Amino acid sequence: MPSLEEPDKNLRLTNLTLRNFRNHQEFSLKGLQGITILAGPNATGKTSVVEAIQLISALKSFRASQISRAIRWGQTAASVMATIESDHRQLDLQLSIEEGKRSYRLNEKPRRARDLRGLFPAVTFVPDDLGLAKGPSSARRGALDDLGAQISKNFAMVQSDYTKLVRQKNQALRDEAADTVIDSIDEVLTLVGVQILSHRSVMIKRLLPYFQLYYERIAQANETADIQYIPCWNEENQTQWTFEREECLAIFTSTLQQARLQERLRRKSVVGPHADKVVFLINGHDAAHFASQGQQRSLVLAYKLAEAAVIEETLNQRPILLLDDVMSELDHQRRDQFMSMIEEDIQIFITTTNLEYFTDEIKEKALIQYLGGDNNEA
Repeated sequence: MPSLEEPDKNLRLTNLTLRNFRNHQEFSLKGLQGITILAGPNATGKTSVVEAIQLISALKSFRASQISRAIRWGQTAASVMATIESDHRQLDLQLSIEEGKRSYRLNEKPRRARDLRGLFPAVTFVPDDLGLAKGPSSARRGALDDLGAQISKNFAMVQSDYTKLVRQKNQALRDEAADTVIDSIDEVLTLVGVQILSHRSVMIKRLLPYFQLYYERIAQANETADIQYIPCWNEENQTQWTFEREECLAIFTSTLQQARLQERLRRKSVVGPHADKVVFLINGHDAAHFASQGQQRSLVLAYKLAEAAVIEETLNQRPILLLDDVMSELDHQRRDQFMSMIEEDIQIFITTTNLEYFTDEIKEKALIQYLGGDNNEA
């Protein structure tokens, strides 16, 4: 029998129970396998179910609200309990939320969230993601970092360290701390920041072939797709950037020194991976400015499929796919192409208000769970 740390491609979420989570007093799904469609009108709690699954798989929520808001009104705690199984093992995973804090247990034993990363990964696709190609670079940078956190525990820790350093530096700048204090922070910031750059460079190299392949299949046009990473010190020379550690250390250090006056005036850190750009391109042109809406959506679909492929390649574990109300945002052609390219053996959870978005073949395969009645939140 595999250990808890070993990858297992065939892990599936088979049972799920929510208690006092969002608007659900108690909600259960049993005997889950391949495709699960959560159907019903708006304001019936479909999105809350997908959010709960994301919290026990990717260990984060796509909702921006504080975790304490996941507790049902009038209650003091909420829980998500999941059974994850394969032919070789069964894992019982529990998330508890109380007083704005969350804690995890795996097979009845307390576990830190960082120890569970990559155990049961997920790719989440929500309507806001459809603006990924056109929206601010911070959204694409965040998507890349979310992927990194799932496939590398080391990246998650480095990212956390870097975020804390930027906050520390921003506070020091607001406090008008002496240059010696800022220098000491910058020294560490440079070393940690270069680790972020290294991880992101590797992730883009892994994503790119899948991204290009899926875009070609979805767009069905004579177009090339690309992802470009542009460090903040290289904005004017927007050529393809290649990571070299020693070179990055030298340039990062020099750029920080040159930006000191600007950072003093703005009272915040403006140089580093948190200011870098990630750009989607079509035929060498920035998709945010030159791509049609259809092209932009094809890029996002390709990116989500590429995420799933990279997770499987890196962890030897198929991620589950969580699709929250995105079918209504896609045209008929892209819906069908997207669903046709999802591997048969990947587990999918989809929310929808309209089952007509799905072919008869998909509906025959799926477990369809209708939600409605007493719930009052989507």
